[in-house]
Amino acid sequence: MLLHSGRCLPVKKAAALFESALNKRLITEGELSGVIGALPSKVATPLSRVRGDAESGTETTVRWWLESLRVPVRPQVVIPGVGRVDLLIGNSWIIECDSRQFHDDPEQYHRDRARDLRLRAVGYTVTRLTWEQVFLQWEETEQMLLAVIRRRDHRRRPAA
Repeated sequence: MLLHSGRCLPVKKAAALFESALNKRLITEGELSGVIGALPSKVATPLSRVRGDAESGTETTVRWWLESLRVPVRPQVVIPGVGRVDLLIGNSWIIECDSRQFHDDPEQYHRDRARDLRLRAVGYTVTRLTWEQVFLQWEETEQMLLAVIRRRDHRRRPAA
């Protein structure tokens, strides 16, 4: 099925599926290398950037978009005193890719806001994106994210 996806889907959508399969341990890195190796080079070359640490298709999609702009982005970064964040852009901008499945529970909502406040206190800026913003409202979301990138807010160093 992944081979078929790699041949038929746009590269970014195939990447989201591949990363999800790796993260959920439905396929090993070795098996995925075999799948990617069986694809035409115009597809296999970009898919060689696939990682196993993305926790959602939303995260993969946003990371690949940032990478396509050559904006420095690191996934799954551990911030001392806070824990792991989805994406660290530049030095100080964190993007969390939230889904209802994991972030709609009132307790998780409060934990997320407490994390955001801790991050803000040490100089990070947090943006939370929903699945809908990435997949249904991307044009508007993209313009707003580009405005932040153009201001170069992400290049500021946090206090921590």
